[in-house]
Amino acid sequence: MKRFILFFLFVVCCTSMFSQRAIKVVSNKISEEKLDEATIRCYYKFSQPLIIDRQTLLQENTLTLDVGAKISRYYDAARAMRDSLFGDFMANGLNANTIQSVTVLKNTDMSAFDTSSGTTTESGSKGETALLYKNRQTNEVTIIERVDNTPDRYKCIDKIIPQWNIASDTLTVLGYLCQKATTNFRGRAYEAWFTSDIPVNDGPWKLYGLPGLILKAQDSENLFSFEIIGLEQLNPSVDIMMAKSDYIKASRKDLKKLKKKQSGGTAVNVNGGNVTIIQKKNNSEYISLETE
Repeated sequence: MKRFILFFLFVVCCTSMFSQRAIKVVSNKISEEKLDEATIRCYYKFSQPLIIDRQTLLQENTLTLDVGAKISRYYDAARAMRDSLFGDFMANGLNANTIQSVTVLKNTDMSAFDTSSGTTTESGSKGETALLYKNRQTNEVTIIERVDNTPDRYKCIDKIIPQWNIASDTLTVLGYLCQKATTNFRGRAYEAWFTSDIPVNDGPWKLYGLPGLILKAQDSENLFSFEIIGLEQLNPSVDIMMAKSDYIKASRKDLKKLKKKQSGGTAVNVNGGNVTIIQKKNNSEYISLETE
């Protein structure tokens, strides 16, 4: 009986952690509030260094920026979808009445399943878990972050007023004529390219504050880069929503610590009535965009 209670609690935590979907007044789903309506959607290729076993590798993800009149939302749509599918499996794909045994292994890897038969479902660590809501009127960025295998969600309010130097250099990005701008932000020097053809004061991550949408940016050490790879006009518009939750107040320093504690994801093997759950070891070293 004890193992079934523990398993049930684990499923509840995982379901709460991975479920970020809908919306408003639905009794069994997370309630959300509408902040704005997005009329532009941007897709950015984000490149960052990843240190695995003392080797520095380049990891690339696609992140999405939904831009409204006042507020934008920056997120990893692919990561959100993977987490949602895994959450559905944990909530609906396991029948507690047929479970005979539950084994939980921590800080290991998928090799633990090498001799296992049955079906394995997993959530990976690749991609971004944080959601960034940028209010261009108040110069505030709200960061929502979570912690693996817990229902806890953290909220950080970051006050940002970027200071840019605009140069005369030009560059064409995705068919748009862009102008160069530079800034020093949180310990790194950035070169950005914005286009006045899209007069939206926004851009990827926490970069904004120019008289046009930022299409490309990178730091002076060539560690991090953002480049737009897709752009669409949303018609009809898409609501920019934020989950209502009892968030834990956090600072940027707190969020950096949480990032370093993230696991390598979770995997579940179901073999008849035997269930094995692996909390995978994170063998990568987190490198922050911000050094200050």
